[in-house]
Amino acid sequence: MKINFINHSITQQSRVFTALILSGLLSVSSSMTLIKSATALPINSRLSLPTENTKSQNLPSSVKNAIFRDLSKKQGILISNIDVIQYQEKTWNNGCLGLAKPGELCTQALVPGWQVTVGDGKQNWIYHTNKNGRLFRISDQKIPNNVVKVPEKIRNAVLRRAAILLKLPISQLTIIQSEKRDWKNSCLELAEAGRVCSQIIVPGWKIVVGSKEQVLVYHTNEQGSVIRLNRKESEIKDKQLPVNVRNNILKAAAEYSNVPVSELRILDIEEITVDGCLSLPKPGEICTKIAQPAWKVTVQARKQKLVYHAQKDGSQVRLNLFASNLQLPQNIEDIVLSQASQQSKLPISSLKIIAFERKQWSDSCLGIPNAQTICAQVIVPGWQVTVSDGNKNWIYRIGESVTVSYDKNASEISDRTNINTVPIPTSELPPPLESGVVFRQVTSGGFFARNYQTILLDDGRLIRTRIGDANDSERSIYRISQQQLQNFQELLEQQEKGFQNVKYPATLGAADYLTYTITSSNGTVQFNDISQNNLPESLKVVVKAWNDLNSNNIR
Repeated sequence: MKINFINHSITQQSRVFTALILSGLLSVSSSMTLIKSATALPINSRLSLPTENTKSQNLPSSVKNAIFRDLSKKQGILISNIDVIQYQEKTWNNGCLGLAKPGELCTQALVPGWQVTVGDGKQNWIYHTNKNGRLFRISDQKIPNNVVKVPEKIRNAVLRRAAILLKLPISQLTIIQSEKRDWKNSCLELAEAGRVCSQIIVPGWKIVVGSKEQVLVYHTNEQGSVIRLNRKESEIKDKQLPVNVRNNILKAAAEYSNVPVSELRILDIEEITVDGCLSLPKPGEICTKIAQPAWKVTVQARKQKLVYHAQKDGSQVRLNLFASNLQLPQNIEDIVLSQASQQSKLPISSLKIIAFERKQWSDSCLGIPNAQTICAQVIVPGWQVTVSDGNKNWIYRIGESVTVSYDKNASEISDRTNINTVPIPTSELPPPLESGVVFRQVTSGGFFARNYQTILLDDGRLIRTRIGDANDSERSIYRISQQQLQNFQELLEQQEKGFQNVKYPATLGAADYLTYTITSSNGTVQFNDISQNNLPESLKVVVKAWNDLNSNNIR
């Protein structure tokens, strides 16, 4: 269709609109498709990515197909070379989808639809559409082209991180957007449960990496020493869950939420590394320390989002209560805290519920024998709740009639393994990793009080030096394979939330112990050879992998 024919057609349509308004017959549900002339956006343009509702629904295929056909026809691009870069649900304020021409008359009605960014790897285009794609327009919005180029070291670090996550060569990845940002806190505005975020302004970058049909959004600091993935804004095609794993997770979610399996929806799938307890140990449980692959699956159960860890074959499934942001029923919380207060002689204000899970108790005594009570052999649904004052734990069993029993044995086992974390003061934090450094360990203390530093570079070199050695006479350099390097980087990516700038102190009275300060791009952790066994399982996996690298190479 020629351009002059389109202009003539639009003029005629505008006259029709005017006539309809004058006669009072204008319909707010006009089905005309008005097409603006396309203006290509530079691939490094500064796009405004959606921050809300990005993943509230999948983009309908009818919308995608209509856009692809139009762009292919107008730009002479093969449909197979066009990808959706980003999309967002929108409600346009008029029938022109928010893209009225000068002097054009638009229906004044709200039109639900989409804003979709598409590209061919060289250029990007923004479309506005209605809900089903029958109405669409191409935006000729002038995108600022004065974006400062990303420093090479940050660009390379982000691309390496994306390549590891997507398991693709860097050659297949492209930075499709970058912009300078001032993040509002030390977490780069990507807070997680349990992570302490300092309320300070952190200059940095927002960088979008694209591959075919996948987009990763990263937040970094100004030096690129901290790089965090924004999963909410990213579009990642995850691997398909095995049928057995899917069925077992949905069954567990249905039992927990009382929502039928047919109403459950899997929102997100992620491959993680866990210990023998799926990194979700139960009070008193002994977990094997062997790292093993697993699934992390998020399930939508009406208004709840349930996060599960599952073994690769689905034989074991556990609910991650804190990642799911779940809470106890208020009446149970009040009763348990009241009983713990009476038992501990502490005010309720100094106690906190640190863990809870649904349980099926084997008898009316909740599995705790009592010589003075006859226990009926019936299944009793209930809860197991752990209360702590920061030093000691109390574990309680609750039945469906809100009967509460103190689990003395489980509490004592928990206390033997409980250890507090202490935030590392900002003044004591080591400097962030320099460019090209993947990981660093500083070993200090011990009987001889000699301090050593070992760093892993992104080219696979392991360099060990003694701090304070003026002649550098004890420097040792070794090299690990690219596969070992990639495996370790993947592990750090999966366990990044363990590095929260905290330390695990030794018990009172301990002396002559070695202190280890380990730093990744996400933060620092400090522990010692006394408290090492009490680290969270996610950190134990990292420490074991790091020690294996060193023991196999540094002699």
